[in-house]
Amino acid sequence: MKKLLFWMFLIVGIVVLLGSCAKKDDDTAAATVTFTSTTTAAGSITVGSETMSGTYVSGCNTTGVAAAVSGGYFPSDVVANRDVIVVTGSDNVSEESHFYTDTSCSTLSVYLKNGNDNFTVGDQSGDYYKVTYYEGGFKIKADTAVAEAYYENHFSTNSITNAGTAVDLVVGTEYSMGGSGSSYMNLFSVTSTQVQKGESSTSSYPTAVDSLEMAKQ
Repeated sequence: MKKLLFWMFLIVGIVVLLGSCAKKDDDTAAATVTFTSTTTAAGSITVGSETMSGTYVSGCNTTGVAAAVSGGYFPSDVVANRDVIVVTGSDNVSEESHFYTDTSCSTLSVYLKNGNDNFTVGDQSGDYYKVTYYEGGFKIKADTAVAEAYYENHFSTNSITNAGTAVDLVVGTEYSMGGSGSSYMNLFSVTSTQVQKGESSTSSYPTAVDSLEMAKQ
């Protein structure tokens, strides 16, 4: 399980990197995105003088995605992605990556969701705030047969199971499993309209947040 969640968290980090390389037009477009979340928002988290609540969505990114697909990181039908953060409780955040088969991010290939629990805001670090959380759960939904085959093959070839049971995805159905419980450190920047975050680590805080902006919906 630890291996599975570590790998999935790494993929999320790669997606964030792709998003941070996107054109500024893609970032600012997030404010006008129509996105229907499949994660229920609840509660709020105070970050400095701001309150983080609801759903935050990045613009539709295509930069670097083709190279990532060629490198075998994503299913072959993926051409675009976006990142999503949903506050799901007073100390719970769903950190998500959504992959699409079209450049307008309207047709889903697959999504990955990391359920971060015990989300705790610490000291201010420049313009950002230090946060800690642990990986409490993981969800995946493949909406295409290509994505289903890709992830099932990855799980199988890397001997990744769900508590000893082979991962068996069904197209269109969300699959859930427990998290590793690994603790992470990160930086968050929150305003009344958007969230930015850094690259999480189990050993140290990042020095800055990514350029990718997720706009409040």
